[in-house]
Amino acid sequence: MALNDIVFVKGQGGLGRPLTGEDFISGLVLYTANGNLPSGWSTTNRIKLIGSVQDAENAGIKDDYSDATAATGTYLITTKGNTGDTIKLKYTDASGVVRDLGLYTVAAAESSIALQGAAWAAVINAGTLTHGCTATFNTATLTVTLPKDQGIYPNTGTPFAVTLTGAFAGTLTQNVVPGVASLQAVWHYHINEYFRIQPKGSLYVGFYAVPGTYTFSEIQTMQVFSGGKIRQFGVYKDSAAFASADLTAIQTICSVLDTLHMPVSSVLYGADLKAVADLTTLADLGTLSASKASAVISQDAGGLGAFLYVTYGKSITTLGAALGAVSLSKVSEDIAWPQKFNISSGYECDTVGFANGQALSSISQSVLNTLDDRRYIFLIKYVGLAGSYFNDSHTAITVTSDYAYIENNRTIDKAIRGVYADLISYINSPLVLNSDGTLKDTTIAFFESQAGNNLDQMIRDSELSAYEVTIDPTQDVLSTSNITVAVKLVPIGVARQITVNIGFTTSI
Repeated sequence: MALNDIVFVKGQGGLGRPLTGEDFISGLVLYTANGNLPSGWSTTNRIKLIGSVQDAENAGIKDDYSDATAATGTYLITTKGNTGDTIKLKYTDASGVVRDLGLYTVAAAESSIALQGAAWAAVINAGTLTHGCTATFNTATLTVTLPKDQGIYPNTGTPFAVTLTGAFAGTLTQNVVPGVASLQAVWHYHINEYFRIQPKGSLYVGFYAVPGTYTFSEIQTMQVFSGGKIRQFGVYKDSAAFASADLTAIQTICSVLDTLHMPVSSVLYGADLKAVADLTTLADLGTLSASKASAVISQDAGGLGAFLYVTYGKSITTLGAALGAVSLSKVSEDIAWPQKFNISSGYECDTVGFANGQALSSISQSVLNTLDDRRYIFLIKYVGLAGSYFNDSHTAITVTSDYAYIENNRTIDKAIRGVYADLISYINSPLVLNSDGTLKDTTIAFFESQAGNNLDQMIRDSELSAYEVTIDPTQDVLSTSNITVAVKLVPIGVARQITVNIGFTTSI
């Protein structure tokens, strides 16, 4: 046995050293009324780069529900109780937990409604630290103020229940001041989920007014602001319902950015699906031509995401976690790879479902197959494997397209960026020819070598399997002043299905 000692174990990652490259740089588009902007943003300063959840909180995006309005309920005492009579109020909260606000028993000295109401309010307030509610009493009416985190949940139904004994009588009113949900809590959730999955990510967060028509031009605005650095976006459209046409609109913006040499490889789209009772009514995204747009329709079903869905009244989705997964992945990797991309924290996204509030466990396998065939992204479970995983990395285009998956777009866009960087210095450079007007071997070799510099690095990083650069020496560069370089890429494959042939034999 070793002598007693003090043992030091050195930690890793505490300094948050930046990642190399720029593949992890992401953007998040959020829509809100101008009056609801966090303190770090304004109508003249709509975009901010953050590197952590703490950065977001320092800039005013907090999960303290301070921007919410608390709902209230009332009880009007019409008949006072006698000594020993009791009154108890309970509240069933947004998580389905029944909160007991305390039992009030009439004391002999409390002989009027005013005295009994004040004493009852005092009982409730004595338990505020336990149940989170507060109470006041005025004339004959007890007013109970619920915690702000309950949002819109108390605005419908009958969450309050009163139990009386003896002579007590009165009227319970469920919804007096309607609750207003916290916007910041939802924004904080997506940012927290992004950094939970990709702790070393960089996230540009942009806030924009809710438009009359969604064109998603905000993606271009943010990409230009970043100097073309953003590689993938999340767009949270919570102010309006999901629409497949939005994916086409997103693709239009991405195509413009391609021409500006500022490609955005992937835009993850999350919108409100609460009104969609039947998920099979969702459109087939394979009929679109939006290769850079993907629809995320999953949602946490047992943690904070599920709570926010009930209290916010709109789909939350797993947009933040999906964006984090794309940011974490190599450009060649499918975010549905279980070995690397477990989206469950053990609590958040451990029980999963869909953004219309349906649990995964309530959806048949045939419906899941349909949604997968229609190219939606959602979380699933595997038998015998703990955790939650995305079904695939679909984009809104036919499965036969070369760009049917997020990694296809990210790989080719990275190659394009690399080749562009390798060749841009040689615009208007001289092209030395042979006497017959064909390109000299040395000219061809130079351009082929230059075009492959960054592609070589992609191969070393296991982002490409192979590539080939060729230049036709007979092309007429004198007449056209154009040299055509052909680049062929062999991508990294993805094992979307593993077939195992297994059986018995008499010998091996």
